[in-house]
Amino acid sequence: MPKIPPLTSALKWAQHIFGHAKLGDPRRTKRLITVAADLAKTPGVSLVQASGKSEAAVEGAYRFVRNPQVQADAIGRAGFEATAAVAKQHATLVEIQDTTTLSYAHQGALEMGDLGGKQDSDRRGALVHSSLLVDGDSGDVVGLLDMETWMRPAQQRGTRHQRKQRAYPDKESFKWERTAQRVRERLGPEAMATVVSVSDRESDIYQYLADKLRHKERFVVRASWNRTVQWEEQSEWTPLWEALGDAPPVGRMVMEIPQRGGRQARQADMEVRALRSKLRRPQRVAGSYPAHLEVNVVRVREEEPRLSEPEPLEWVLLTWEPIQTPQQVLDIVGWYRMRWKIEEFHKVWKTGVGVERLRLQTAQNLLRMAIILAFVAIRLGQVRDLLARDPEGSCEQVLKPLEWKVLWAVVENKALPQEVPSLRWAYYAVARLAGWIDTKGTGRVGWATIWRGWFKLQERMEGFHAASIVGGG
Repeated sequence: MPKIPPLTSALKWAQHIFGHAKLGDPRRTKRLITVAADLAKTPGVSLVQASGKSEAAVEGAYRFVRNPQVQADAIGRAGFEATAAVAKQHATLVEIQDTTTLSYAHQGALEMGDLGGKQDSDRRGALVHSSLLVDGDSGDVVGLLDMETWMRPAQQRGTRHQRKQRAYPDKESFKWERTAQRVRERLGPEAMATVVSVSDRESDIYQYLADKLRHKERFVVRASWNRTVQWEEQSEWTPLWEALGDAPPVGRMVMEIPQRGGRQARQADMEVRALRSKLRRPQRVAGSYPAHLEVNVVRVREEEPRLSEPEPLEWVLLTWEPIQTPQQVLDIVGWYRMRWKIEEFHKVWKTGVGVERLRLQTAQNLLRMAIILAFVAIRLGQVRDLLARDPEGSCEQVLKPLEWKVLWAVVENKALPQEVPSLRWAYYAVARLAGWIDTKGTGRVGWATIWRGWFKLQERMEGFHAASIVGGG
């Protein structure tokens, strides 16, 4: 079995991801494969456009998406299990969790959940908590390991202050631990030993950290709270931020900070410190949780930020990974730096393959399509990773012979080469087809650009086939 699903054939990819889906009828699984393959061939288009010009194919696709006997959870479960099977071939894995929203304003979304914001907002939708698996060495996307979706009832608006009165399992914050439970069941003990779970400040929850430690699972959590700690060289309990000021320095690193919003891209000189400490249990945490948790803390802090930056870049990371050597500490920082992968996945899912452009008329229909499109977005990320990882390899690892020839004709506008071009050429050719210009000199192409280029290539392929039919007639 390959380390990633087959990418050159949308049909083979769909069979790999959804071929074992248990939907109550083999015909439904077959239709799921067809729908997923069609959407993967032309990501970003509507279901009608993806299904082609056959009225029967369009009708079959809509019957599937509208079928109340088809559960979105069952579709997702098939894909998650396919990801788990591939995951067991990797030496080190980083499992990145994050939450996003799906937002809609059309009439069919009225039955969906409240998203907050202004009281008179007409937008409804769902919250989604995802678990993305990437290779810990290369950073390549392995697959989607879990995705949980829920909707907030509109009548709960304004009751946030009551959350402290709820039991921990009844809070939305329990999503981290609930996902961890499913992930460990899906992967099993042997594979879990290779997995480092990475999450942002929202997951700095004492109960979640206790759960990871109790199961002896690896994690890197960005600290949010100035917890009371005791570190190994002193007996007094002090605030975490204060203790970090006395932590021994490990070394320095230069970090590339990408452009975001009004922030300019820059290189940041970072100081790295690390210490071993005990976290005291907060008073509000009830139950049989330990009085303290033993963790390692790593702080990465920008020493001389630009005058234009409002504050220095700083990460405080909680983990139980070893910190005896500088390389071990840098590995922890490197795994956390992969967190942007899930943000980019959510972006491509919502805007690239268009999950927020769906106009289906019920919440369940939307959710069935959303989970299929989530795996289509993953496939785009894997295509980009493969294009970038093995630049001198043959482009026929991701493009069919006719596809790269059409791409060459469109982008290069000259005679075909004698040898099959490299993946490096394909990577930039697809980007150039999308209008990409390396104005920053980084050579890095984002998922959204790859999606636009891939979509344009499929349009060219459709035009080529249509011209062949006309010419043959």
